[in-house]
Parts: sequence; C-alpha cells; structure tokens
Amino acid sequence: MDCEAAAPSVVEHNMASVDGCSFALVRDPAADRDAQIDALAARMGGARTVADVLGHLNREGRAGISSDNAGRMRNHAHVGFRWNAGDEAVDYWYPQGITGSSDAHESGRVEGRRLLMVSWYHRTDARPTKGARVSLVDYSDPSAIRYRHLLLVTPTDDGASYGAAEYDSGGALHAGGIVWVGDHLYVADTSVGLRVYDLSRILQPSNSDDGDRVGLSGGRSDAHGYRYAVPQLARYRLAPGSCSIRFSFAGLDRAASVIVTGEYRNGDPAGRVARWAVDLETGWLREEGGRVPALDAAAAAQTRMQGGLTFEGVHYLSSSSQAGRWGRLYRTRPGRESVITAWPYGCEDLYVERAERLIWTSTEHPPLRDTLGIPLQGLPD
Repeated sequence: MDCEAAAPSVVEHNMASVDGCSFALVRDPAADRDAQIDALAARMGGARTVADVLGHLNREGRAGISSDNAGRMRNHAHVGFRWNAGDEAVDYWYPQGITGSSDAHESGRVEGRRLLMVSWYHRTDARPTKGARVSLVDYSDPSAIRYRHLLLVTPTDDGASYGAAEYDSGGALHAGGIVWVGDHLYVADTSVGLRVYDLSRILQPSNSDDGDRVGLSGGRSDAHGYRYAVPQLARYRLAPGSCSIRFSFAGLDRAASVIVTGEYRNGDPAGRVARWAVDLETGWLREEGGRVPALDAAAAAQTRMQGGLTFEGVHYLSSSSQAGRWGRLYRTRPGRESVITAWPYGCEDLYVERAERLIWTSTEHPPLRDTLGIPLQGLPD
C-alpha cells in the first residue's frame, strides 16, 4: 500500500482524488458495550428514548442569529437560532458537530419533529474532564425553540459504572463531527476513527445535583449534573495496515448511504476526506471481510476544514479563518476548482436538511454562537 500516494501535495482550492483503498476501519470487539448498557439500564430504572427526552426539554433557544454573523451572511437567505444566554457565553463548553432528524430517518423527522443535534466538548486543562455532551434541539417551530443537553458516557468493561467521554490518553473527546443514523450516533474520534453511541438506550441517573460526579457510586448515579446520559455502544478504529488519516469531523450523505469524514489541518491544504458505506437500516458501517474500506477519498485542497459532506455529487467543505476571522463554505469535486460562499465566524461541522434543502453549521466562539442554515447551491455547470 502506497501511503505516500494517499497523502499528495495539492494546489489550494483544487480537490484531487486519492485511492480510497488506502484507508480502512475495523470494529473493535473489545469496545463493544451492548451487554454493559443493558446492565446499566437495569440498575438505573430502565432505558430511556429520544421520545422521553423530548418530553423534558428544559432550555429555550432564541430565534435568529447574531447581528455579527447576520452581516456576514447578508447575501444569503438564512435561518437559525441562538442558545440561551448562559450557553451562548459559557467559556468551558464549545459547540462542534451537528446532525439532525434528516440524517436520522428518511422521513426527515423523529417522533414527528424537526430536530437538530449539536455536540460540545469540555474545554479545560483540568483532569479528568467532563468529556462531551450533545444538545437535542426541537426546531419544529423556529419561533419556539427548546432543547436539552445530554452527557456522552463510556460504560466500564464490567458494566458496573461509566465515565465521561475522553480520549484514551486523557482529555475531553473533541466530538468535532456527529452523524445520527437510526438509533446510532456516530462521533468523530480524532486520531482513532469513529465512536458509536446508543440513542435507543439513554440512561437516566438518579441524581442531577452534583456537577462533579459521574458514574455509579455510593448508591447513586450521576452524569455531571445532567439528567440524561448517552452510552457508547461501539468503536471503529483504523484497521491494521491502513494508511493514517484523521477524523476531525463527520457528515452524512443519506442518498449515497455514506458517512463522510475529514481532516483539520491548520495551514496545509492537503487534508483529506474519505467516504465510508453505512447501512441505513441497521445503522452500522458496511464491512467487507471484517473490514470497512473507504469507498473513495480525496485531498480536499482547503485549509482549516471543520466540516464536510457530500450531497448530489458535490463536496461541501466548512473551513474557518479563511478571510480574516471569517469562514468560507466551499463547493467542489475532484478536478474542479472550489466555488466560495461566505460562511460565519467560528464555523464548524456540516449537516444537510434534505427536504428543506438547507446546509447547516454551528459556530463555536462565545458569545457569537449561532446555529444557522442557508439554501444549498450545488455547483455551476
């Protein structure tokens, strides 16, 4: 396998194809947590579902986006919302990934609702961290937005407890990209691959009054003060013999049945994107001989990629700090020069609402935290 050829030099803004056979994932049997989740749910009063969480959304979003980003997006019809004042300003939780009900189900709705989901990581030098959380947002009525945070957790090997979502080496899982497929939530695991969380067996701790406690101990269960915890079910790692590639973000192309992942590189346009086949019925990546080969890959030819996906044959790439502090949304395909669209400050991951034909991002920097969408534009002939 020629890993040098899988990492070519490129001309900025000119995407180039790479041999997808250079990359492969494998599901890690040691990380499977099906039985452990059942054991935890039994000890914690039974599993909860997304429908249960939707019945207890406890925060209110604000319709519209900040004047700063509205000015940036003034030439595009845009929709979106802002978090409540506390979440907009908090300096130790940072939004990253975005997905929603259009990813989750062909109908574009879950429990009959138009939903968004945004991941956040705990930004701190302290150890241990609180890991990562997701916000489940009901956007069915854009004038009356409600949401709730849920903590991502990792069951212990013996199923007796769980901890916050952290890297193997320590530090909060960045959760730079998320994809909702049926009951599964895929989360980018930067240098390793993808983690899979179970949205059909959400845990409800007995206590939510202590932000410093997590797991089962002393006759109680906690999730750093959150009412709900989403357990990790499985994990995909780079397969033995695979060329190296990072997983900075993730997006779904539902029509093509692929999850798209890609690499953030600061000043280097050679970051790559890869596409992995996913079975939309089972929610699992498609294996061939025990491995998940990349269907295809490309050197994206953009710096500072924070998000990426494909839709109707076009690559959409979200890159930060492209024009001063402002981001850009690039539209491209291999062999084509990128077309540029204005994109907000602090742009992150990407998500497409198919029926509405909107492409979304969530911005990370306080206090300019907007979750916004604009109409898809495709590529000119």
